[in-house]
Amino acid sequence: MAPIARLTALALVFSAAFVNAAPALAPYDTSSPPPALTTTENYASAVEPVAAGPILSKRATATVITTCTKPGTIAITFDDGPSEFTDGLLDFLKKKNAKVTFFLNGNNYGNIENHKDVVKRAYKDGHQIASHTYSHADLATLSKKKIETEMKSLDTIIKKIIGVRPTYMRPPYGSFNKLALDTLGSMGYKVINWDRDTQDWQHPDKVLTSLKVYEKSFKEAKALTNAGHIFLQHDTNRLTALELGPKAIDMALKLGYKVVTVGSCLGNNDPKSWYRV
Repeated sequence: MAPIARLTALALVFSAAFVNAAPALAPYDTSSPPPALTTTENYASAVEPVAAGPILSKRATATVITTCTKPGTIAITFDDGPSEFTDGLLDFLKKKNAKVTFFLNGNNYGNIENHKDVVKRAYKDGHQIASHTYSHADLATLSKKKIETEMKSLDTIIKKIIGVRPTYMRPPYGSFNKLALDTLGSMGYKVINWDRDTQDWQHPDKVLTSLKVYEKSFKEAKALTNAGHIFLQHDTNRLTALELGPKAIDMALKLGYKVVTVGSCLGNNDPKSWYRV
């Protein structure tokens, strides 16, 4: 047999052996769903997630901030407004050149549309306007879509009033779960709670009881070189807006603290970083 013919015969023998040894592939079952892909929706449960890229970075969960980081500062925050009492509080703040943060609702004790001038004034005076959701809903009980609706509804109204949307928010009741933080993070919010609660809503007529929270906090502070607290109260309460707030600010200023917005007490002094278009 010629050399070329001999090589051809050997090749045919080896090919036949390989085909007989290879296992047959099972036919594709068209009735079964295709395997799930790792998307932003099921990324958290993936055993081996891919490296974070532009899409997955947006999925990053929000971090909950409860205290200031800048030494010698405190942040006094007011929730649930605006209200009929907020304007009087703004008068006092202007005299003292103190800045605070207002976590606003769209429709809670009143409708924000009825207090547009107060919101505009607070913004122009250099106070920080932040979100507290549209209807003061407990975010830990809502679906992703409903959380987005709560946030976007208020954002739209605030932008109509002051031309920008907040990047800082506070969850009602301080309540959240992983879904809420994931959703807020993907929307670009900084989540702010507090570490000192005056509980003024529980005893609205007892200003001195709420003020003791400030007295105790300042007494326990070792020095102004330490980072300060984020205090919570509500300007929907008349005595909080017109007495507790002013007394607390006077106390802080006399002790040498700077009363600033949440953004500033976290080292973000540029108001542009508190908002987005």
